[in-house]
Amino acid sequence: MPRLLLLSLCACPTTPVETGESSDVPTLTPPAEGAGFQVSMFGTAPAFTEVWLCSVYDIPTTAAAAVNSVEYLQTEGTHHMTLSTTALAETPIEPGNYDCADLYANSSVMQDVVMMFGNQGQAAGTLSLPDGVAANLPAGIQVLHEVHYVNTTDTAVPIYSYLNAYTIPQEDVVDGIWGGSVRDEHLEIPVGVEHTEWSRCVMNEDVEVQFLASHTHALATEFTIAPFDGLTTGEVFYTNNDWHDPMIEQYTTPMAVPAGQGFEFACTWFNDGESTINYGLLSTDEMCNMAIVFTPFSVTAECEVVETSDGYLGEE
Repeated sequence: MPRLLLLSLCACPTTPVETGESSDVPTLTPPAEGAGFQVSMFGTAPAFTEVWLCSVYDIPTTAAAAVNSVEYLQTEGTHHMTLSTTALAETPIEPGNYDCADLYANSSVMQDVVMMFGNQGQAAGTLSLPDGVAANLPAGIQVLHEVHYVNTTDTAVPIYSYLNAYTIPQEDVVDGIWGGSVRDEHLEIPVGVEHTEWSRCVMNEDVEVQFLASHTHALATEFTIAPFDGLTTGEVFYTNNDWHDPMIEQYTTPMAVPAGQGFEFACTWFNDGESTINYGLLSTDEMCNMAIVFTPFSVTAECEVVETSDGYLGEE
């Protein structure tokens, strides 16, 4: 399960990919001095194109940032935006600007990065952790800022991505968060029929779920999540019918999930094209991913896939 630290942000400079006209791009007022930090990234999506922009830079901080909440502002209709660190990779990525497709052509990059924040769909919003819970980002690590946008119009669209991270004092931190994205990477979506695939995963440690979210591409008509106790599947409690919006669900009262229990997540598609569609990274491919963020902080905790609709569990 690829690792994810939702809401773990940092102090770092603006790193433009391709700056658009300033009059076309709104601004987000950064946090007050001592209250947090801002990160930002800019680009352009030419008419009738799909752009997948990545910017890699080092964080010029000398102390850990304990982030308790985040505010974001991005281009309306952004397919997804992520902020990750490559700190656990064997070979650091050279700082600079990249086409993400080229960067991820090295398959190890996607598995090595630790996602710190992810968002889709909505142009602006905020997310907050409970009092005393923070995502702690060590100083001086490398960040990968990614934006994926599909421009279906006949004019260029300015791409912008701002994130404000609001911190709390280290002495006020009582717990951290961890999580990940559980992916079904063995998809085969036939032409002309409604098609559903599901996966079941169970936690290997006791956790309290803070957030759940979905991720699919354009052919998806529904994404559902139901509880799975290790033997039986319960009633669906999460449904998303809009692939543009991952519907990040925050639980004010965290959802207690003991080890050995977890979730069944299912994706339904209708393929009106001319050929079978499989798993892939572009919007013309498909995905079926469940994102989960939980406490307590434990790098060994994950939701392990134990059963799938097609019987494939990821073995080589």
